[in-house]
Amino acid sequence: MMSWHLWLVTAPFLLLLALSPGPNNFTAMYNGMQVGPRKAVAAASGRNLAFMILMTVSALGLGAVIVSSMFWFNMVKWAGVAYLLYIGIKTWRSAAMTLDEHESENSVVSRGHFPRIRQEFMIAISNPKAILIFTAIFPQLLDLNSPVAPQFFVIGMTFILCEFIAAYIYAVSGKQIRCLIKSQKGMLRLNKGMGSLFVLASMLLASSSRN
Repeated sequence: MMSWHLWLVTAPFLLLLALSPGPNNFTAMYNGMQVGPRKAVAAASGRNLAFMILMTVSALGLGAVIVSSMFWFNMVKWAGVAYLLYIGIKTWRSAAMTLDEHESENSVVSRGHFPRIRQEFMIAISNPKAILIFTAIFPQLLDLNSPVAPQFFVIGMTFILCEFIAAYIYAVSGKQIRCLIKSQKGMLRLNKGMGSLFVLASMLLASSSRN
């Protein structure tokens, strides 16, 4: 297993990596605005399911194939670009939510957890940068003088925990922003702002490369 000393050095780095701004964290912020931190963190299980799949792919060596292949890298990348663009346009066009608690519960919470979990999953699974993290960065955190597989597992589970922490932090910040919005017009502007962030994320992903 990984030594405590190495884990204590690695964990803060993984937390910073998880906290970096990105599509999934924007989603957690938006969900925090709409349904609160608890449900936003529950939705983050979707991204972590995707990350576990991608970590397994990387551990099996298939991640290196995707990263090294221009065709497969671009296939994953453009799928992610299209999905982020779709979310951005959908969010931009969404009507301003009422601040009335009863109507909010009927219009948003009744849709259940699954759409938010699915959205987090789709964003994560279609981001080739996640594959790069697991394929290029994770191996650098390993002690090659010790068995690699248990270390990769510990690093992976630590990263998953850090992603839940990041989702909570972004969701709480989203809730705080929501508390500052006191009008229907303000909510409309907020939706457009979040939609713009998703469109920007799609543009940044479109400009990404394997390097």
